[in-house]
Amino acid sequence: MLKEDSLLNEQIKVAIRQRARRALTKDDVVRAVFDSFRSQQIELRNVSLEEMKAAVAIAAHAAKYTDPMAA
Repeated sequence: MLKEDSLLNEQIKVAIRQRARRALTKDDVVRAVFDSFRSQQIELRNVSLEEMKAAVAIAAHAAKYTDPMAA
């Protein structure tokens, strides 16, 4: 459970999007999610499955719709 309300807060979403935009592979997308949680000092064992799914979806969307040549 993240912070107060167990939903991904906006700060975490922004961090995930920023890291995922630089992702070149699927592994990079997953790494972006885990690194974002770690940088916010969130223990992964306290993250629910639904929250993790939402985080991966955010990262995948950011990586998919980012021009790789822009980075």
